[in-house]
This record gives sequence, structure tokens and C-alpha cells, in this order.
Amino acid sequence: MTPSGIGPAARVLAQRECDAIADALECQPDVHAAVHRARKTIRRLRALLALLDNSALTTTTADAALRRLGNGLSALRDAHVVVETCERLAAAQPAQPWKEVCRRLKARREKLLARALAHDPGFARRQAALLRIGTDLLAQPWGLLKAADVRRGLARSERRTANAAKRAARSHDAEDLHRWRRRVRRLRMQLEALPLLAPSRAVPIKGHGRNKNKQARALHALSDQLGGQQDLRMVRNLVRVMPGLSERRALIEQIDADMRDRRVI
Repeated sequence: MTPSGIGPAARVLAQRECDAIADALECQPDVHAAVHRARKTIRRLRALLALLDNSALTTTTADAALRRLGNGLSALRDAHVVVETCERLAAAQPAQPWKEVCRRLKARREKLLARALAHDPGFARRQAALLRIGTDLLAQPWGLLKAADVRRGLARSERRTANAAKRAARSHDAEDLHRWRRRVRRLRMQLEALPLLAPSRAVPIKGHGRNKNKQARALHALSDQLGGQQDLRMVRNLVRVMPGLSERRALIEQIDADMRDRRVI
């Protein structure tokens, strides 16, 4: 694909992701699921921009704004995920007093949502910020994108993911594991974007094809496993300090056993 073909494809993808974020930020019947969807789409768009980091595009401002937008939704997303994780733990061990834990976590989730909507009714300020981001991205010189830009961006992401894996394997530190998870997730999203950037037979990405598809699937499985560990860790931290909770030790032991089952290094 010629450089002029890569640019329009990348522009269409960026616009599609902006539209998907805007759709998620509109008032939805299930606000929690919508916030979760918005966060995922923000990560996909940021992964695309990181892939094009060494190109003629200037996306630093848009990426920083997307990061702020995502961070502003992180507490809501985490509050929803710990409820889902708690419900899964409860289903695995119905005899444990998970019902009370889930009740408290749901109340916490609703309180955080109410507080967020009080500060930003209907997520209007977030939608205005997204409009500015979209305007900035549309003004970029997409026609100057080259295949080499994408190759360099992908190679950089692969190096960063490998380095994060080595660091996590050495330290087993929670923050290093979380960083590795983020690198894995971003690389997986970038690999999944390649067919959209180069859909013709004249694929400009070296190694793109069956091997890259297989790598993306493996990264998806690894990301899910690391993500599951992170979700369990959040629930554990909340259970550990939850006041007046019966059988706390048994609950934490169940969480720890689940985390051991998901350990990858």
C-alpha cells in the first residue's frame, strides 16, 4: 500500500474510535458498561497514536488529552470491575459471605458514579474534551504517513513489551506486573489494527499476516490473564480493609488461590 493509502486508512480508524468513545459517553441505560467501553476504546485509540509516534503527525496533545480522559474514568471502571470480579468469586464459592461484600461494592460503585455525574452531568465536559481531541486529530497530515512509520512504531512497542516482561519476571512487583500488562495490551491492540491499516494485498508491514494474527491472539490471552490478576488484587485490597466483615481470612485465601492459578511468571 502506498503512503497515501496508509494515511486515509489510519485517519478513518482514528475517527471511528473517536465516534465510538462519544457514543459510549452519551447517556446509556447501563452507564457502568458504557464507561468500561469508553475506557477500552480510549486505549485502542492511544495504541494507534503510539504506533504512529515517529511519523509526520503531531499527536502529543491529543494523546495527553486522551490519557486525562481515560484516567478520569478509571475509578468508575475499577469500581465496576471489582463488582464483576466479586460476583464471579461468589459464584465459585456460594457458601462464603460474598453476598455482603458484593452489596457493599455495588453501593460503592453507585456512590462513585453519582459523584462523577454531579461534577460532570451527562459527561458533557468529557464530551467537549473529546470533540477537541477529534478536531486536533482530523487536522493532522495523515497523507504523509509511511509504512516505515508503522514498522518503527511496532518494533518500539515490541521492545518495550519485552523489557517490561523481563522487569516483571525479576521483581514480581505489582506495579511492574501492571506495567507489563499495559504494554502487552497496547501491543495486542496495535497488531489487531494492522489489517485495518493495510487491508490490501500489498501489505507494507513486514511479518504481517498469519504469524502476527497468532501473536495477537497469544497477547490477548496473556492480557486477559494479567488483567484478571489485577482485578483480583483490587478486590483483595478492598476486602482486607472492609470493616466488620466476617470470615475475612477465608475470603482472602480464596482470592489468593485464584491469583496463584492465574500466575504467569
